[in-house]
Amino acid sequence: MIRILLLSFIFLLPAATNCQVSIRIFARSRPSSVVFTPSRGDFILNDGAGRRLIIKELESVVITRYLEKVIYMTFTGESHLADSVTIVSPDDSALFLLRSPVGSEGTKRLDGSVMIKSYPGSLLVLNRTTVEKSLPGIVRAEAGGTGPGEYFRAQAVVARTYAYRNLERHALDGFNLCDDIHCQVYPGIISDSVIVKACTDTEGKVIVDSDNILIVSAFHANCGGETAASADVWVATHPYLVSVRDPWCTGSRSARWDKTVALDNWNEFLISKGLSPGQENILFSPPGTLPSRIFVRSVAGKNISNEDIRQHFALRSAYFTISRAENGIVFGGRGYGHGVGLCQDGARAMAADGKKFAEITGFYYPGTLITDVKNAKRPVRP
Repeated sequence: MIRILLLSFIFLLPAATNCQVSIRIFARSRPSSVVFTPSRGDFILNDGAGRRLIIKELESVVITRYLEKVIYMTFTGESHLADSVTIVSPDDSALFLLRSPVGSEGTKRLDGSVMIKSYPGSLLVLNRTTVEKSLPGIVRAEAGGTGPGEYFRAQAVVARTYAYRNLERHALDGFNLCDDIHCQVYPGIISDSVIVKACTDTEGKVIVDSDNILIVSAFHANCGGETAASADVWVATHPYLVSVRDPWCTGSRSARWDKTVALDNWNEFLISKGLSPGQENILFSPPGTLPSRIFVRSVAGKNISNEDIRQHFALRSAYFTISRAENGIVFGGRGYGHGVGLCQDGARAMAADGKKFAEITGFYYPGTLITDVKNAKRPVRP
């Protein structure tokens, strides 16, 4: 029933090839001041009030939030108040650096243009670029820096699919995507030749379902030998996000883990769920039992989910057994992450074994196809 309700809201639009995207930079730290420095080529600053400033390579401009406006100051000390500033270059190969004086995000190397204006409590810093130009940085941040080329090709297709499907994720905020985990982590332009080549080799390639709709391209670090169905984790049902037995990731360090918590902490958790300690016997696994992806159990009329337990005790995954020990409660777990979709450790192992990127994505998203984005469609949010 849930699936029928979700699909009733889907309207289809063709996706554009390598479209322009507006990405919010420093979405996590939300600074009130940033430093702009051209690292290759000159740029032009326009402030919307008719002022036009040439910013030479390696010169810097500081932009600071001031109430509902911004103040920008040049390296010569010239400063102006404006509603917003837009900084562009006539050279498509030009690059610039954006530095945030606060937080841990540091400096980002970017291409395209940037628009900066006041936003509630911070600056709104928007980088205008393209999906393809932003992709290598996203793949590097989300997939790590080591692995065979086919692994990165698979991740490139997954990340590109996510970007196109979610172009309207921040529509109400006035931009497409953010650079944090809410969307996909985007550290900026990178020069890793293996990852750049993987993105170039798969340019325009996305994953679609049997109706040519861009899929929900979920992924995680390690599934522990069995992926999870989306219906068990997020309620929403997708025919390609089903549980898949995965022998490829089981040799990874993240495939198995255990954690012991003090009995007092366990009892506090039970009480927070409206239970009395001693009522939870159904949660304990008999000796020798292997973990299973049972996500919700009824305990004395209360539903206790593995996800509730995972979050409360900061466990690596919701795929575990629970047993008593002399010094507390022991979780014997598998995997790392939510377990839905592509398993990165498994995909890396498949690539090392000679599997092609289409085989990898087909394994983790059964019934899907890879096609050019110009042939794909995306759902419009209700």
